[in-house]
Amino acid sequence: MRSPRCLLPVTCLLLLSSAAGAAPIIVNEYNAVSAANFLSGTAADTTLGRIQGNGGDWVELVVVQDHLDLRGGSLSIDEGNAPLRTTTVLSFSQDSLWSDLRSGTIITVAEDIVNDPTYDPLGGDWWINVQAIDGGATQFITASNFSTSNDNTQITVLDSLNQIWFGPAGEGVMPATGVGSNEVWKLEADPSASITPLSNFTDGSSSTFGAPNQWSGGAFSQNFAALRSVVAPEAVAATLLSVAVALFAIARARSAA
Repeated sequence: MRSPRCLLPVTCLLLLSSAAGAAPIIVNEYNAVSAANFLSGTAADTTLGRIQGNGGDWVELVVVQDHLDLRGGSLSIDEGNAPLRTTTVLSFSQDSLWSDLRSGTIITVAEDIVNDPTYDPLGGDWWINVQAIDGGATQFITASNFSTSNDNTQITVLDSLNQIWFGPAGEGVMPATGVGSNEVWKLEADPSASITPLSNFTDGSSSTFGAPNQWSGGAFSQNFAALRSVVAPEAVAATLLSVAVALFAIARARSAA
């Protein structure tokens, strides 16, 4: 099912709000920097650095529902202006990587950046990157080029039954206009299930591929603590285990006395 197209602004707002309610996964950021440009001013991406094109075409998602099964889900990416507007659908595979995603996980889909499917929330690794490119591997996602830009890019996330989970989100929804060819589109709020395509999405030069969004020149950053509280880091778990063992030993010693 394709995303709804709205003729009346009020109708569009209602459809978008309804479609995006309690989404298990949201679109968090996408790159709109053209291949010939750099990020605005002297800005640099926190992961990629200051490079021409800012890493090419890429989309960033955040899981906001714990134990999400993304197998068979898809991204529908609309880009460009009529009559040359294009739609690319990228489907997530049946690989076990997608079967049990913890809340707070960041997923990036990139055309020019190779796969990095290492994923270990217990060990503090919350980020998965997969490459979608013509002729590429299909282990994790459709092998197809796609485009994100400052030309009204809009992204819809769908489940395995092609029902909308989130979107469409992007320029033309929020904000209505203004994303430049030296900027990214991003959410300037903490990710959660209450986020909709009409939340505080905007343009800017604070780019954070595979990491929490920043804005106002890095003065503010997304907080993932609530989402990631479902997983105890290994160091904390080890400490709790050590305390439990020590308490058990003390209890045994007292009972034997």
